[in-house]
Amino acid sequence: MSPGASKRKTGLISKLLWLINIFCAFSLLAAYLASYVNPEITTFFAFLGLAYPIFFLLNLAFFLFWLIRGRSFLFLSMIVILIGYNPLISHVQLFPGRETPQDTAVFKVLSYNVQNMANSNAGIEKSGIRREIVSFIDSQFADITCIQEFSARGRGFTEVFEEMKELTHYPFCYYESYYPNKTYRIDALVILSRFPILHSGILSIPGDIHTLGIYTDLLNGTDTFRLYNLHLESIRFRNEDYQFVEDVTKGQAEKKDLEEGSKSILRKLHNAYLIRSKQTGVVEASLAECPYPVIICGDFNDTPLSYAYHKISSGLEDAFINSGHGFGNTFTGKLPPLRIDFILYSPDFQSYDFRIPGIRLSDHFPVTVFIEKRLSD
Repeated sequence: MSPGASKRKTGLISKLLWLINIFCAFSLLAAYLASYVNPEITTFFAFLGLAYPIFFLLNLAFFLFWLIRGRSFLFLSMIVILIGYNPLISHVQLFPGRETPQDTAVFKVLSYNVQNMANSNAGIEKSGIRREIVSFIDSQFADITCIQEFSARGRGFTEVFEEMKELTHYPFCYYESYYPNKTYRIDALVILSRFPILHSGILSIPGDIHTLGIYTDLLNGTDTFRLYNLHLESIRFRNEDYQFVEDVTKGQAEKKDLEEGSKSILRKLHNAYLIRSKQTGVVEASLAECPYPVIICGDFNDTPLSYAYHKISSGLEDAFINSGHGFGNTFTGKLPPLRIDFILYSPDFQSYDFRIPGIRLSDHFPVTVFIEKRLSD
C-alpha cells in the first residue's frame, strides 16, 4: 500500500471515530436530561439515563484516545463529562467519607431490601437466609432499620412482628402490607425503631391499594422528625428475563429470542417508569405537607440519574454523596450493578460514615449511615 493510500485510510478511520465520538457525547448529554423529563411525557430520556455508565465510559475512552493522539477532538468528551459532574459524584465518590465524630448525639440508620427474606423473587422461604438476615440486622445496632420486601408465611402479623422486635431488640415497630387485602402471607414494609413512634401513615397512588411507602414521626429527645421507608415500582422481571440478559451477555441469544426478549424488557421498563412517575408525585406531596425534618430510606428501583430520584431528593441531602466512598452500587442481582437504594435527609441533619456492607443475602446490599442533628447557627 502506498504512503498516500495508507494516510487516506488512517484519515477515514479518524473521521469515523470522530462521528462515533459525537454520537456518544450527545447521547451522554441527553442522558443527563433523564433527571428532568417526566417519563409520562416520554421514557426516551429515562432509558438513556439508565445507560449513563456506558456512555460515560465511552466518552472517557474517547477523551483518553484523543489525548494520547494529541488531537483537539478530546475537548468534546472532556466538556460533556465535566458538565455531568453532579451525576458522576452521585455514582462514585473518590475521596473518603466523613468519619463519625466521638461523643456526639449521632444515631445509626439501616435500610435493606431483604428480597422476601429468601434471596429469591419466588418468595420460597429459606430458614437459613431468614436467620442470617435477622442476625445481621441485630448485629448492626442501628437505632432505625427500614426493611423493604419483608415476607413471612403461615403466621399472623402480630406474632411475626413481636418475634422480630424480640430477635432484633427494638422496642418499636411499624409495618404495612404492600397489598392490605392479602391474608395468606405477609409482604410488608417495616420500620424498626429505638425512638418512640408518635404518628404513622402510608403512601399510595390515589385509587390504588398498593402501598409504595410508609412513614413514622419519631421522637428523639425533644426533637421530632419524620422517617420514610419507600419502595418504588420494580421492573418485575421474571426468571426468563434474567436468563435473556445472561444469554445476550454471553452472545448466546438467537435472533427470534433477541427480538422477543428485548420487547419484553423494554415494555416492563417503560411501564415501571410510568408508575414510578406517579409514585414520585405522591411522595412529593407528602414531603410538601410534612412539618418536620425528614429522613428517607428505601429502594427506588431507579438510579441517581432518574426523574424519581431528582424530584424526591430535591432540597435534601444524599448520605452517599456527603459521607460515602467508592462505588455506590447497591443492586447485586443478575443485572449490571446499579445504585438504587438511598438514604436522604433534610439539611437539618449531618451524615457520617456511609457504608454498603457487602453481604449477599438478597439481590440488594444493605446501606447504613450515622446521622446527627446540625447545631443551630
